[in-house]
Amino acid sequence: MRRLICVGLAMTLAGCGALGGGAYGAQEAKDGAAFRLEAREIVGRLNPVCPYSENADQLARYDEPKARYAKLKEWVADTPFAVDLAVIEADYEQYWTANVAECGPVDTDDSIATLNGELEALNARLSNLEQMAGVI
Repeated sequence: MRRLICVGLAMTLAGCGALGGGAYGAQEAKDGAAFRLEAREIVGRLNPVCPYSENADQLARYDEPKARYAKLKEWVADTPFAVDLAVIEADYEQYWTANVAECGPVDTDDSIATLNGELEALNARLSNLEQMAGVI
C-alpha cells in the first residue's frame, strides 16, 4: 500500500509541470522535500482552521506574513518550488474539506499567547522558506 501511495504522489507531481513550475521529476521531488516541510507548516499557520482571536487588530497581524508568502509565490513561479507550493496548498484545502475541527475559546490570555507563538513560528519558517527559495 505504501508503495502505491508513493507511486501515486510521484505521478501527481510529475503531472504538475503544467502548473508553470517547469520540469518536475524524481530529483525535483527529492530536492523539494525540505521546502515542502516548511511550506506545509506555513500554509497551516497562515490559514488557521481555529482562529485564536476575532479582534480585527489581532487578525491584521497576519497581513505581513501573508504578503511575504504571496511575494515568495511570485518569486518561485517558474521553478519546481511552484509545484511544491501548489501541492501543499491543495493538500491543505482537501484535508479541511473532508475534516472538521472543534475550536476553543478566542481572545483569551491563553489564545493570544498561542497566537503570538504561532506568528513567531510562522515568521521564522517564512524566513527559512525564503532562504531556500533564494529570496533572501
